Amino acid sequence: MDFFTPDQIEALSATTVRCDLLVEMRFKSETFYMWNGNTELETGGKTYLPMYGYGSIDGLGASSNQASETVNFALNGIPDQVPDFLSKVLGETDEVDQRLVIVSLQLFDAEWQPVGSPAPLWWGFMQPPRVSRTEMQGVEGAVQTVSMTAENAFFNRSRPPYGRYTDRDQQKRYPGDKFFQYMAKLLHAVFTYPDY
Repeated sequence: MDFFTPDQIEALSATTVRCDLLVEMRFKSETFYMWNGNTELETGGKTYLPMYGYGSIDGLGASSNQASETVNFALNGIPDQVPDFLSKVLGETDEVDQRLVIVSLQLFDAEWQPVGSPAPLWWGFMQPPRVSRTEMQGVEGAVQTVSMTAENAFFNRSRPPYGRYTDRDQQKRYPGDKFFQYMAKLLHAVFTYPDY
């Protein structure tokens, strides 16, 4: 079985190759399909929501070895539209943390119609998102950005299971042990010793 269909090979052999990346984020409660175009895209039996060019993917590359990789996904504020998945991403860490994300390549013909089904390029596990905001520039408003890192299957492969110093990992190792329960609160705490 070939990776590309004859139609896709013909599109790749053309003088001008039209393509875009499609992203599938499998949150805990729902799966979202996105692409950076301006309209909804029907391909491979799925409907991809438009991000109007405000999305970006950084760190995606071709790797021939089993190396650890991270890919960063970012979405700058979309004017007049707040997609449902943003509230989902920012609402609960459990909704995102360690959930599957798949990046695929979609080829298009001269009329920007999909050629064949999306070809998966990369997959990884999402990490909790971060929100940042730029400073205002004169009369221009600030831009709010939601970014998220995803790690491939080889990230931390040498680390033993549940090897982090977190309450969640400690509960998996020793259920009921509360040794790391207050770790985050103690990170920047100041202790005076001896205390007279």
